[in-house]
Amino acid sequence: MKIKKLFCIPIAVAAAASVMITSVSAADPYTTYNYDAWWNAVPSQSGYEVIDTVDSRRIGLEALADPSSEFFISETEPTTMSDMKDFFITDDGDIYICDTANNRIIKTDIDFNLLACYKYFPGSTSKHIIVDDQGNETEVDADELKSPYGIFVDEDGVMYIADRDNQRVVKCVEETKTSARILTEYYRPETELYDSQSFYCTKVTVDAAKNVYVICPAVNKGAIMFSDSGSFVGYYGTNRVEVTAEVIRNKLWRKIASEEQIASLTKATPVEYANFDIDKEGFIYTVTEVANVQTDAVKKLNPAGYNILEKTADNNSFGDQISITYNGTTYATRLTDIAISDDKFINILDYTSGRIFQYDERCNQLLIFGFDQEEQRGGFNNPNAIDTYGDKVYILDGRNNDITVFGLTEFGRYVHEAIALHNQGLYEEAYQIWQEVLKRDGGFYMALVGTTKALYNQDNYKDAMEYAKLSFYAKEYDRAFEANRQEMLRNNFTLIVLIVLALIVVWIVIKVLKKKGKIPQKLIATGVGKIADAGKKAAESIVSKAKKGGKK
Repeated sequence: MKIKKLFCIPIAVAAAASVMITSVSAADPYTTYNYDAWWNAVPSQSGYEVIDTVDSRRIGLEALADPSSEFFISETEPTTMSDMKDFFITDDGDIYICDTANNRIIKTDIDFNLLACYKYFPGSTSKHIIVDDQGNETEVDADELKSPYGIFVDEDGVMYIADRDNQRVVKCVEETKTSARILTEYYRPETELYDSQSFYCTKVTVDAAKNVYVICPAVNKGAIMFSDSGSFVGYYGTNRVEVTAEVIRNKLWRKIASEEQIASLTKATPVEYANFDIDKEGFIYTVTEVANVQTDAVKKLNPAGYNILEKTADNNSFGDQISITYNGTTYATRLTDIAISDDKFINILDYTSGRIFQYDERCNQLLIFGFDQEEQRGGFNNPNAIDTYGDKVYILDGRNNDITVFGLTEFGRYVHEAIALHNQGLYEEAYQIWQEVLKRDGGFYMALVGTTKALYNQDNYKDAMEYAKLSFYAKEYDRAFEANRQEMLRNNFTLIVLIVLALIVVWIVIKVLKKKGKIPQKLIATGVGKIADAGKKAAESIVSKAKKGGKK
């Protein structure tokens, strides 16, 4: 059995066990699911569907080897993309693709019409020495790229390229359709704070102040930060150490162990970033790729480098909540890239399964789409990068050497419209849209939560309690229960007081008559007993209805 087919097993099991979810449309091109309140995978409707898949032929790369074309490089220039690692979509809709194995950057418009192919990069300031992981030195005179792994383009069209095997970041602008002139180069920091011999940079991003942030897999202190001029600033947003049994044991052991024993212990080190993105407000989101890591798996960093998701997020679990072991190897979520849309939706790409996990700005799970089976539409073989433009999501596959475009389905649009109103506190305005979501997926978690809040705001506490039960939303259930109890007491206050006063009067009268001997003892034992029992049952009924939210 192939590994990729194993990921269907838990979904199939969850689908058979679920009785709360409406059936999945047979027209869906891939298995769709979501998670309920207990983090069980359950079937769901498709929020996105494949609307386009673009390869080298579609872009028109044959022009690179055509002497009559303005994009001509040489007659032997490759006309297909190879081992693509990253891409970037600007606000104007221009797409820049790292054609990594061919050592070039391809530029298209949003419809994938070829605009440029940057093969040459004149303007390098000087020759420089690079050192590999074995300590070997090589002199580089680079007017060409060597394995570009990452790219960022600012609002002025200035490109920042992580030129991995040349161990530099290149800042450049277009000179011709086939070349880009280098403005600045960012090399390995010459400081004791940087303790790695090499500078194999893989990803780059830039903030509004033109500070440059670089990811190197050999560096686990956070992103390497440069000023616009190229000087080293420091490290930004270091991940914390994943707390494991081994980490705790070593920490306790260090308190009593000798120096020799301490030296032999495995050092606890933070995990390096896999990728990052920057939103319109300047916050940098980071993602960690190592499987099964939950500590700092996804972070939203403020300018000081602190993770603010810990205080603002409703959920801190990302990706699949299940893992599968096959032939002694565990396959689990590997979050390889992240993209923040203009609507503040957080889109995370899972390298292992080829799925995209979409969250709102408070990290509430919204939609899951995509698949890892190459033979299906929307399936990926080597998903390396994700980006967004408008309401579309783009996935770059480095082995299929294509870009897949996902567009919203009707169900996905309802979810987006409802959550946008929900996060603005417009719960009642979102109510009818959530009902459309529930018609298509009766167990959609955020729809149940949104409906609960809308009903509470409408003072419909009884129905709010029912939806809170369905979503296991304990906090909102307690609020609705308390409000419903207070409403019941207000609505029935006069009746309750009259009943209590009547019972007191009856009790006093019976006691007086009994003392005077005007009521036979047998009558007291039977008639009064029945009255007392009836009163007791009435009182118990009132209490019971108060607990259940009744109004009488």
